Amino acid sequence: MRYHSYIFFDVEQTPHMLSKAELKKGKAEFIACVKEASHLRVQAYATLTLKAGTRFMLHVNAETPDAVQLLVRDLSHTTLGRHLSISHTLLGMTRPSQYNPKKAPKESAPETSHRYLVVYPFTKTVEWHLMPYDERRTIMKAHVDVGRKYSEKISQLLLYSYGIDDHEFIVSYQMDDLEAFQTLVMEMRETESRRHTKSDLPIFTCIHMSLSDALTMV
Repeated sequence: MRYHSYIFFDVEQTPHMLSKAELKKGKAEFIACVKEASHLRVQAYATLTLKAGTRFMLHVNAETPDAVQLLVRDLSHTTLGRHLSISHTLLGMTRPSQYNPKKAPKESAPETSHRYLVVYPFTKTVEWHLMPYDERRTIMKAHVDVGRKYSEKISQLLLYSYGIDDHEFIVSYQMDDLEAFQTLVMEMRETESRRHTKSDLPIFTCIHMSLSDALTMV
């Protein structure tokens, strides 16, 4: 499934007006709605205190962006959904690498999720895109080589967002050790490719858990 959407939810003040029984019922209805969308792959993450204006995030993997849209529509019609707001969205799709086109693209994140997910959009400079292809490929090789040093501990998924969102790419990393990931980022900052990054914010750090557990953040 080529399309990926990261949807970040926050709460309105009104959920606190619901009784415990109503809130419990609303969460069960929300979970059932996700389960009914068996044609989608949905993973839940807690984001409370890790990014202002968010409580939890759903990573939805689908065949079309329409399928993602319909799921969120149905969720917004649930009792709980009427008390939630969407604070951030990221949309991208998989495709073969520009620098290794013969390699089949990774269609989804690993089935066995690590504890942490870090996801962010980024955009390259105009000068980067106007640079000769062979020069870009050489620079990217050095960048990729750093990532390979950590491939046993950290899994990466690269998505393309050209023309379908505000940025050019979405990159996400899964890991169990945030310090190891931070070390990876520090090393990547020292590669030549960093000169050609126009923006790579905002950064979202998320904790993987069941949807039921993620909804305890509401």
